[in-house]
Amino acid sequence: MENKRTIGAEIKRNLLGGLEVALFMPLARKRFGKTKNEAIRSFIVPVLLFPVTLATAYMVPQNAIAGNSLNIVLALYALRMLAIWTLFFGAVYWIARGVDRMEHFYQFVIASNWLSVPATAVFVPVFWMLLSGSHGWAELAPFMMCLMFYTYAFTGFMAAYVLRVPWELAGSIVCIAIVISNSTLDVIQWVGMQLL
Repeated sequence: MENKRTIGAEIKRNLLGGLEVALFMPLARKRFGKTKNEAIRSFIVPVLLFPVTLATAYMVPQNAIAGNSLNIVLALYALRMLAIWTLFFGAVYWIARGVDRMEHFYQFVIASNWLSVPATAVFVPVFWMLLSGSHGWAELAPFMMCLMFYTYAFTGFMAAYVLRVPWELAGSIVCIAIVISNSTLDVIQWVGMQLL
């Protein structure tokens, strides 16, 4: 019973921290844990949100991968998620070691994983409009770009406050995340084309 309370409190604390980061509240960094075990548990959050990521593969027009079977798409996106985690957290680990901020690394991992909740939440209305057919992709693309910039901004904010690094370095961490995300997407789309 005590373990359930502890996990429940951890979920509530981290969820609140993620929402506070999305509102650019500096106090949010105190919400996230600092232990290795909690960092490992935090990977459950993006895994639970994985179906939303998978659904977007079918919504993007001219997405080469969407023509493949569901099993192939699932496998490619799962591999992409593992590659993103490995490359991104590996790069941040290397940066944190270089600037002597290793004591904040696990907290950064936890915060990054929990930020997938508000990042997904801001895109839900767009997904709903696409699924309902009330708006087309061309109409919603500018709005999606604004939402993407917003998620990049609060990710940079989180990096600056959780890792206790200058804004310039936090911006570089966000740029690394963008490059890794776009590169892995290009790779799986290329593989998807080869499998058709």
